[in-house]
Amino acid sequence: MLKRMPRRLKKTAPFIVDAIPNLKKENVKKVLDLGCGAGRHSVQLANSGFEVMGIDNSKSALKMANPWIHREKLGSVAFVRATMTNIPLKDCCLDAVISVSVIHHAFKKDIETTVNEIHRTLRENGKLLANLPSVKDSRYGKGQRLERNTYWILESYEKNRFGELHHFLHPQ
Repeated sequence: MLKRMPRRLKKTAPFIVDAIPNLKKENVKKVLDLGCGAGRHSVQLANSGFEVMGIDNSKSALKMANPWIHREKLGSVAFVRATMTNIPLKDCCLDAVISVSVIHHAFKKDIETTVNEIHRTLRENGKLLANLPSVKDSRYGKGQRLERNTYWILESYEKNRFGELHHFLHPQ
C-alpha cells in the first residue's frame, strides 16, 4: 500500500521540518499530529525522536498510516480514529500539536471547538504549528458560499475532482 501512496502524501511539509530543531530546543516530547492522514508528519516527527499520537477521522488514511509506522519500526507512534472536535486525550498532556492543512476544512463553530480542544490538551506554554488560509488566499470567494468566509470548493488533484469545505480566516 505504501508503494502506491502518492508522493505528496509521503513528503513532510517544509514548515514542520523547519520547526523540528526549535521543538527540540523547547524540550518538546509529546506531539499530536491532528488530522494525520497517511502519517507523513507522524513518521518525520517520530524519526526525529518525538513521541507522537496521530488522530484522523478517515479509516482509509489510518489503514495507510499503520503499515508505514510498522515498516519504519517506530514504536513511539500511535494512531487513533477520532475527530478534531473531540480529541480523546486528557487535559494538559501534550507539549505540541501540529496540524497541516486540516483545521480549516470545517465550519467556523467546529474550528472554534477544535481550537478549544487543542488548548485543553496542551500543557502550559505548549506549541501549535498549523497552516490556515486567510481571506487573501486565491481560492477565497470561489465555490458555493455556505456561511461567512466558508465555501464549498471543487478541488482537483491527480485526475480526481472532489468538493471540499474551506473556511478562510480574517486577520484581526
